[in-house]
Amino acid sequence: MLRMAERTALSPESRLLKNNRRNYYRVLHVQPEAPAEIVTASYRTLMSTLRQHPDLGGDPEQALLINEAYAQLKDPQKRRAYDLGLRQARATARGYGRAQATGALDGASPGCPFCRAELPPAIDPATRCRCCDSPLTPVAAASRERPELFGRRRAPRTVKSDEVLVYPGWKSAPRRAQLHDLSLSGASILIDTPLQAGQVIRVAGPALDMLAVVLACRRVPRLYIAHTQLISVIFHRNRGVFVSTQA
Repeated sequence: MLRMAERTALSPESRLLKNNRRNYYRVLHVQPEAPAEIVTASYRTLMSTLRQHPDLGGDPEQALLINEAYAQLKDPQKRRAYDLGLRQARATARGYGRAQATGALDGASPGCPFCRAELPPAIDPATRCRCCDSPLTPVAAASRERPELFGRRRAPRTVKSDEVLVYPGWKSAPRRAQLHDLSLSGASILIDTPLQAGQVIRVAGPALDMLAVVLACRRVPRLYIAHTQLISVIFHRNRGVFVSTQA
């Protein structure tokens, strides 16, 4: 009841901006180093030429997000403050992602990343936790050294639409979800419930079983999209995911 009351007290615009965690540069389709003229030109193209303005048939929520991004980036002082916050968020994600992706499986943090049970003496490509059955095979070293961030992605993403089960925590009931995209270092997941930044989740589907740490989660129409960094993964088949391997 309290949650319903809080949602009612907020206007639709307030709820959207409160839940928005998107990178404003990506909203306007410009690079972080883009000059003010390019930011303005891109904004006008989106709202007019691409008809994102509600008066031209655009979605009001998307137009609100574009306006919020432009208001932040067109003002030099607001943009400097935003850039500083973005760099701090990236630094936090880099440090946390590296600690999660490497620490638990390299001895810096004891135990399984998901249930904290004792790790086996050796980890091979098919090793699973003896307690929770989570995959323990770490992601490639190159992916761990260059973790996923909030801005530009470190590895190309492959669009996926596989149905998966997401376990928000050990002994938690799984929730149905859908992969949105996937790379060798990260994944985006569409789910009907919010996930918290820093939360370690297990994702099981027909193509893979993986542990990942949530870097960010935001509201989209009717669902939430969680941006994650892979910790460990086992692929169920050796063809059709990213590369083909010899049996």
